[in-house]
Amino acid sequence: MRMKRFSDLVVIEIGGSIAGAYCGKLFADHGAKVTVVGPDSLNEHQRVYLQANKAMADSFDASEADVIIESSARHLLRPSELTCPQAVRVQLSHFGTTGPHAEWQGTDLIDYALGGHLYLYGDPQREPLRGPANQPAYAAGLYGFVGAVTALLAREQTGVGQTVEVSHVQSMVALHQFTLLRYAMTGAVLCRMGNRFTGQGQPNGLYRCADGWISMSAVSDHQVEALLEVTELTHLLDHPLISSPMDFQSHPSLLDDALNPWLAQRPLDEVVDLFQAMRIPASPATTMTSLLADPHLAVRDFWEERDGYRMPGSPVRLSNEQPSGGRSWERQSADKGPLAGLRVLDLTRVWAGPLCTRTLADFGADVVWIEAAWSRGPKSLPDSVVEATRYFPNNDQGDCQWNRNPHYIKYALGKRSVVLDLNQPAGLELLAEMIPHYDVIIENYSPRVMPNFGFDEDRIHELNPDIVYVTMPGYGRSGPAEHWLAYGSSVDSHAGLSSLIGYPDTSPWKGGVAWPDPIAGLHAAGAILTAIWNREADPKRGGVTVENAQIEAAIAVVGDRLIEAQADGDPPAQGNREPAFLAQGVYPCAGDDRWIAVSIIDDDVWRALRELTGFDPDVIKDHDRFDAAMASWTANKDQNQLAGELQQAGVAAAAVLDAAGVMADPHLQARHTFVELQQPEVGPFVTPITPASLSLTPAVVRRPAPTLGQHNAEVLKADLGIDDRRLALLGEAGVIADQPPG
Repeated sequence: MRMKRFSDLVVIEIGGSIAGAYCGKLFADHGAKVTVVGPDSLNEHQRVYLQANKAMADSFDASEADVIIESSARHLLRPSELTCPQAVRVQLSHFGTTGPHAEWQGTDLIDYALGGHLYLYGDPQREPLRGPANQPAYAAGLYGFVGAVTALLAREQTGVGQTVEVSHVQSMVALHQFTLLRYAMTGAVLCRMGNRFTGQGQPNGLYRCADGWISMSAVSDHQVEALLEVTELTHLLDHPLISSPMDFQSHPSLLDDALNPWLAQRPLDEVVDLFQAMRIPASPATTMTSLLADPHLAVRDFWEERDGYRMPGSPVRLSNEQPSGGRSWERQSADKGPLAGLRVLDLTRVWAGPLCTRTLADFGADVVWIEAAWSRGPKSLPDSVVEATRYFPNNDQGDCQWNRNPHYIKYALGKRSVVLDLNQPAGLELLAEMIPHYDVIIENYSPRVMPNFGFDEDRIHELNPDIVYVTMPGYGRSGPAEHWLAYGSSVDSHAGLSSLIGYPDTSPWKGGVAWPDPIAGLHAAGAILTAIWNREADPKRGGVTVENAQIEAAIAVVGDRLIEAQADGDPPAQGNREPAFLAQGVYPCAGDDRWIAVSIIDDDVWRALRELTGFDPDVIKDHDRFDAAMASWTANKDQNQLAGELQQAGVAAAAVLDAAGVMADPHLQARHTFVELQQPEVGPFVTPITPASLSLTPAVVRRPAPTLGQHNAEVLKADLGIDDRRLALLGEAGVIADQPPG
């Protein structure tokens, strides 16, 4: 029997949290029939955004359901006692249903704290700073959707449903780019670095122009040199502390003290255009209300009008749908993974695209990563780069640094590597020969790159009418910013996220991680799975182009805040406070830079806290007074012990964990959050698993990351029938390789 069309899937969303509502929204946005049953914990603005395009009901028939979504806003999720073996059950909660912290109370501040993100946001001389509200829940909802569609695809082979469990905290742990890698490789604990992205590069943060804020991300030698040239600051390279442009990260004031006056005299739009012309990632930092007037989004017709509000449209756009050419997914046994047999040609780089394809590989897809010989860097790196990144095992790049960089390793796990020089006609010819053998091709270049290679979407679909072509440009393939160079660490401020972060006396504030990257990657993974579903379910449908603009994906997860801003105006910076609660904050504990996050949700929690502290009942009426009392009470206490005591009393609390704390956390260990494997040229390698836990066909890291070009012969022989002689000639010409040039 042919599988249902996606539009015929019946999804029951049992009223719960933002995580469950966003998971349901993604199903509805992709065309499924979603019904919300029972009350939820959403506020008015969240409900307007998240529950659109869904039906509402008081009850449901479980026997008709393909998917049942259950979620909990603060407490332990207690799944309903339903008997529905055919349904995929999605269970979303802060801590999961098992483990030492399963009974703990959760809020988004607690998720940020235990997930290791809170430690990365804010001023290193002040308390850590909460990121944009509810992002952990949105991330969990995304993982829930990806896991659910994967489980539905598995059901087509096994005939039975299964449970997909996602915890907010494990989702946050999975969505670190390199924080945990640095600690695992070198023992280096990455701390918040002020009003900038907490990572490589300088400048890489927010700066004040004459009429607004600019976000910029200069992370390469070339970008820093271009910045110094255009601002007439090249003399700074002669400073005795600077031997390489990378050294400004260790001495940021040397650059900032000269750059700030230059920027302060110039209009924002002029500076953004100038920097982009020099290929320096830069963008305006917007508020929620100014984002609604952004000219690029207006040209792209991004906004939808509903219930008197403008709200984000879909972050995924489908076009160029093809009639079927007869190719179908060649399924393999489900014990090899729910996506076993799905073939993915991966041309992505950095984080967003590689996270998408790593997720597919963990579920069994055969992902072939097409790399350039120089994509992992040169044969040897300057010591300043090794020192700045702290990526390499024991801070030693070794003899083959290109195979020892853990950032590449983490996102290449389970994949195969083929090196092709696409600047040579022979390399382009090989790519053209490979495309007909794959179900998916994905890239996250700027829009001009693939057409310049001779592979626009029409050519790709001509080569393979059934292929799902995914393109992930930062700003999409149209609009005034179409060709802007974009990193997640610059796009986040353009998407308005920085306006939602900040101390009450200092805002806007930069996020500690490049949040648009993983958010775009997970949206792309969900879109790929639904596109494959549509192709398999309808014999007339072939391939399609999927456009996933990073800025639009980032805006999609603050849709409720946009509704709020239209109703009430841009919110002021709240620091760690939450207006919906009686009180909330981050307070010092015993030890250097040790903190605890505490949420006083309601009167019951306040009474529980008073029994522990003896606080005056009126303290809660003045948040500043409450913060002072809490800081005094927590100052000499162990953060982990205190968190346990508060949770035992019914108070939502958590230690603010750094990288070392995350990797040693007993709850995360009990829930098997990490996997260790033997990685060639590195040795033991520990990394988070994909946090969508499928009960019957789980995500598994099936092989170590490939060394550069490790599978050149294997893939080219199997796909194209190339013999050893031709392989040798390709190698001699540098079309294929297994090490960087030079």
